Amino acid sequence: MNQRHSFLSIAILGALMLTGLTSCGDIEQNLKLNPDGSGTLETSFDVGEMMSMVKGMGDMSALENDDVTIAADTPSDSSLTKTEMPQEPKDPMELIIEKVTDPAYGRDFDTLISFVSIMPDSVRQKETRMDLVQKINLRMKSPANSSSLVMGIVMNFDSKAQLDELIKYLEDMDDASSTAIMPGMGGGGMQKETFLVFDADMKAGWIRFDTVDYSALAPEMGMSSDSLSSGDDMAMMEMMFGNSKIKSIVQVPGEVTSCTNKDAIITKDNKVIVEHDFMDVLKKGKVPGYTIHFTPHK
Repeated sequence: MNQRHSFLSIAILGALMLTGLTSCGDIEQNLKLNPDGSGTLETSFDVGEMMSMVKGMGDMSALENDDVTIAADTPSDSSLTKTEMPQEPKDPMELIIEKVTDPAYGRDFDTLISFVSIMPDSVRQKETRMDLVQKINLRMKSPANSSSLVMGIVMNFDSKAQLDELIKYLEDMDDASSTAIMPGMGGGGMQKETFLVFDADMKAGWIRFDTVDYSALAPEMGMSSDSLSSGDDMAMMEMMFGNSKIKSIVQVPGEVTSCTNKDAIITKDNKVIVEHDFMDVLKKGKVPGYTIHFTPHK
């Protein structure tokens, strides 16, 4: 497979993960556990607004000299003459994204793409943990008649130990592998904080999520702790992330009896929903841990 088959959409997803969940939209971590300890963890990012910004930047770069008015007294400059540049053809995934995010497109779009299918042959031949790669998928969703786009990573695991291996694998992806699979991911793999990490005892009926440290998030975004309190920087952050949420949805194999997070929502279908404002996370530098207790199915 040509390495260019790793598309714009995947590059955006990789960039989001490397910057520590810095998205303009919501972030959702969806964990489903089975009685035997197997399950699915999906981490998704609403990148609709980012796609709009990328498209806008593309439209700006596509301006031709005919679109620019030059004052009559401006000296002639041969560099301003229009030059015909050959356009590189768009890759298939970019075309699909443009199609499904067109508000005129009237069908819901929801698809899974396996990591194996986008892994270049040169990387696949050197891969020593194909058993893990086969457990990882990329997901894209876009509702009908909408420019919205949600992208995510879906991991199917047989046990908690295997999930830990999968997360470690993504965290430790070397530069060559990560760049080949997800251009723009230079610098290695994904941050562990991107994923919902937990400890659990399925027989005893509890699952615990430790406090997640996001204190490095502001510096990674080019902000100091002092700048978070300044008017201009705070206004900019509010504009970018004011409506953004980090939401965790945990479905356990039994009736939920309690959750130590007092703001958690417990549903009738054995789900616990915990939601945080992105701005609060940015200011506090952490997401507090909590424990869920449930009655295991017999």
